[in-house]
Amino acid sequence: MTPNTCRYRPGLRHWHPLLASRALRRQPLARTLAGERLVLFRTASGRAAAVAETCPHRRMSLAAGRVRGEELVCAYHGWRFDPGGGIRCPLMPGADLQHQAFEVREAHGLIWIRQATHPPAPPLPSWDTGGLPLAGVAFHTVPAPLELTLDNFTEVEHTSSIHQVFGFTEPGAIEHRLELEPTATRVWNSGPQKPFPPLFNGFIDNRPGDTFANDWITSFDPLLTIYDQTWTSPRGVLRRFRLKVVMFFLPIDDTTTQLTTLVYAPKVLPGWLHRALAAPIIKAVTAYELNLDVAALARLADLDTELTPRTLGPLDRVLLENRRRLRPAYQHHPSTGLGIS
Repeated sequence: MTPNTCRYRPGLRHWHPLLASRALRRQPLARTLAGERLVLFRTASGRAAAVAETCPHRRMSLAAGRVRGEELVCAYHGWRFDPGGGIRCPLMPGADLQHQAFEVREAHGLIWIRQATHPPAPPLPSWDTGGLPLAGVAFHTVPAPLELTLDNFTEVEHTSSIHQVFGFTEPGAIEHRLELEPTATRVWNSGPQKPFPPLFNGFIDNRPGDTFANDWITSFDPLLTIYDQTWTSPRGVLRRFRLKVVMFFLPIDDTTTQLTTLVYAPKVLPGWLHRALAAPIIKAVTAYELNLDVAALARLADLDTELTPRTLGPLDRVLLENRRRLRPAYQHHPSTGLGIS
């Protein structure tokens, strides 16, 4: 088989929320994670599983197969694969064959994947929702490497020119703080909020002249950023409406990144009206803002991930600090020496 040369391959030891649980039914699904082509399937008992995509017999994609009971059956010659990678071959019943399998768990309505060759398995990521209900989950595919994607979502200067809803009127008016931890970075920004669209103003209490504060922390095992977004009136009163956004960065290959984003917000309408109307609107507006980020990253002139410190502005120091923490987490495995030159 062709070796996986993706530079983010060591990051496979972390848990990654690859897709929504509801998206995986009886039809196998092909996905790529850190350069590994894999197939996810759900057994008859409901267990989610993932194995390497290429059948070791004659290289058929196992995504073309079908689920029978607790096994995935190859569409070419009928070889059977169980969730642990065990193989049953119709013409070689005594053969002791094993296929690459991945660890799979389900939580928060998501299917989480990690490579099973780095025991013991760490716990799944957890976070404080701040008592807010989930408004929705969004998935975006970004045509940029992991570092450049992270750069975009951990600096605030671009919000004045790119964002239409969640952003500041001008970079020069932003108060900014950076706090550093050995395995995390924390950024706090505050400044005048752009005017909200009239539709959004209809069911939240934010108003023109409010101050927008975006407080986030980025950790690296796995790579995720948790944003706490709040608004304050001109009189200094904290608005009731706020957002917590939990964003995971998944390296698909050397030049593509997936965002898996969970959006939490307070109930702004009573009962079922919030679930049926307000929550979908909040999710849609957030997803729209992320679409603007994706479109901006698609216009990058090149995908070189190196930074030139002398060209970075006062709000960009976090980018260099993120690089220092990202490399050991995703490009070098300290226990095996696996990494890149």
